[in-house]
Amino acid sequence: MTGPVRVAVMGLGQRGLQHLKALWTLQEQGAARLTALADAFPSNLEAGKLQNYVPGFRQKGILHTTDFEALLAQEPDALYICIPPNVHSGEVVRAARAGIHLFVEKPMSLYLDEALAMQAAIEGAGVLSTAGFQQRFDGRHEAVYRHLREGRRPLMACYTFHGPLEGHNVKHHQTELEGGPKNRVWTANRSWSGMTVVEGGIHLLDLWRYWFGDVEWVQAHYQHRATEEIQDGADNPYTYSALFGFSGGAVGTMTLSRLRKVYASHMDHQVMWTEGRIEIEGDGVKAYHYDGPYPPERSPEPDAVERSLYEGRGGDDTLAISQAFVQAVSEGRPELIRSPFGDAMNSLAAVLGANVSDELGGARVDVEQLIHAERYAAFRQKPT
Repeated sequence: MTGPVRVAVMGLGQRGLQHLKALWTLQEQGAARLTALADAFPSNLEAGKLQNYVPGFRQKGILHTTDFEALLAQEPDALYICIPPNVHSGEVVRAARAGIHLFVEKPMSLYLDEALAMQAAIEGAGVLSTAGFQQRFDGRHEAVYRHLREGRRPLMACYTFHGPLEGHNVKHHQTELEGGPKNRVWTANRSWSGMTVVEGGIHLLDLWRYWFGDVEWVQAHYQHRATEEIQDGADNPYTYSALFGFSGGAVGTMTLSRLRKVYASHMDHQVMWTEGRIEIEGDGVKAYHYDGPYPPERSPEPDAVERSLYEGRGGDDTLAISQAFVQAVSEGRPELIRSPFGDAMNSLAAVLGANVSDELGGARVDVEQLIHAERYAAFRQKPT
């Protein structure tokens, strides 16, 4: 492809604005050219609002529209779809059939049948695609990937995140007009978000897939919110416990909570391999293992078994994933994409499988069977 990649963005909410900022940087660098911005609500397309989120943004030469047909008529090379996962209405399928390369934000859908139709259209059209798993491009997570690839066999990952229910950022989609939460915080509502393992936990689950391989099975149990505790449509469960089994034998334990009136967050992320432990923090990654003569004559001091794998916060992974996607489209190099849509289907099925497991009383759910078997057909369907 000669010249910059012509890009359109559908959905200018929180995540869409973050992508717009990254794409504006790529436009300034000459790698991309924004051709169209689309959103269901005109207020999200106002120049003043966009400029608040994207310093230096200028709308000249960029179509602003609420009409998906008008966006398609611009014939962009690539389209970013950044809408809540329960409001898809065939946009991915139609764009793929039009030959447009696709960046689809996670979760790609709350319904496997709908996501499978997206996958079929993308593969049938032969367009490039990526799901929005930018954390694979975080420098900290790349360091873990490299460390484990040096002949180390992973055994387990443990992730804990306790976040206040009020900690969900206010969204931009006017859910109050569509039967959703009046405060627009759709991420706290189960019918809009698919619950927290799906909406938020999918990022960590996808990281584990990046390190360990595909998920084969999942078991989960949630503590559901009492009816009298539901305010502003925030009916997602109090707590989540999910166990994922990976193809290489590793397991991942995910413990999440969304509690009201806490106003504080806590995160802990550990990865174990056969001879050591990795600790992933906000400002870096450390590995703990002993490299000296074994067994040692005496127990080594703590600083003798600690090694820094990465220092810093990991960089701008949102910009990095767009750089890779735009370059892949420009140069026809799919190998630059770390999470093609078809590959990302395992991440989506695994977290949706956690919901199914909880609904079935904690039963183990085989991920491939969830995608294909008749016994799970009702769980794959999108309500009419």
